[in-house]
Amino acid sequence: MSRVWKFLLSFILFVAICYAGLTWFVNSEVAKGLNQAVAEVEGLTLNYSNLSVSIQNQCVTLKDVEATLPHGQFLHADTVTITAFDQINPIPHYMTGTATGITIETTSANLGTWAIPMQDLNIATIKGDLTLDYRYAPETKTLDIKTLTLKVPELADAKLSATIDKLDLHPFRMETLIGLRLGKANLMFTNHSLVNTLIRESANGLNISEANALTRISAELSAMAEYVGKDENQVAENVLHGLRRYINDPGTVTVSSNPTEPVPMLYLFMGRDIYENLRMLNVQIETDSSEEI
Repeated sequence: MSRVWKFLLSFILFVAICYAGLTWFVNSEVAKGLNQAVAEVEGLTLNYSNLSVSIQNQCVTLKDVEATLPHGQFLHADTVTITAFDQINPIPHYMTGTATGITIETTSANLGTWAIPMQDLNIATIKGDLTLDYRYAPETKTLDIKTLTLKVPELADAKLSATIDKLDLHPFRMETLIGLRLGKANLMFTNHSLVNTLIRESANGLNISEANALTRISAELSAMAEYVGKDENQVAENVLHGLRRYINDPGTVTVSSNPTEPVPMLYLFMGRDIYENLRMLNVQIETDSSEEI
């Protein structure tokens, strides 16, 4: 073997050893940092079977994750992948990540008051995938939720984006939430079986057929739309007509909020009815439902 080939072979071996050592070091440091961050949050526990760091893709992947949140909620995820995470601030100013194979039991400890309605629908567990991408700007005290997506194949998919300002995280106190303002927001909802299940349960509760239950709900929404139409609330009227079309032909619906100025969240709870709140937020609705319904 020539000296050139020996040199190349030795160099490749040296690079491989360095890369393996660097990978081990990065994995060790990330695991140490993650465990420390979890320990600093009271009531939070995190267990996983494996942690790996991709230097090329700059992401951290956890396998078989089990987490207990500070308020007692427990969830499991097959895989959690984090591609961006703020390690400087106690409350991260940015994060991008996905969790696949999430399993959440519909108990009161996990869902609070939502548990009973879910159990009434015979939904014992929620299984799906979650994506989160957000940024917080301390100079403007603005939280930009670029995307919050939950996909539950057995029920529905939901994708939310929103802008919230007047949020002070330094230091964070519950009373500061009073001043929150909602800017533009967009929610896309795609039905798989949830709407149909709700209509079926409504029919069972009224002891009527599903067709009759759907007719009754549709008539109520039409009556509500006619009522707000007389009050010249075109925004609420359009939303109610859109909902009526959607429940009759549930596919994908997009509900957006486009106020001219951010609306203080407190305003939504100051005696205004839902119709006035829809107008104040300038809510719009788009569906892929048939326009003839």
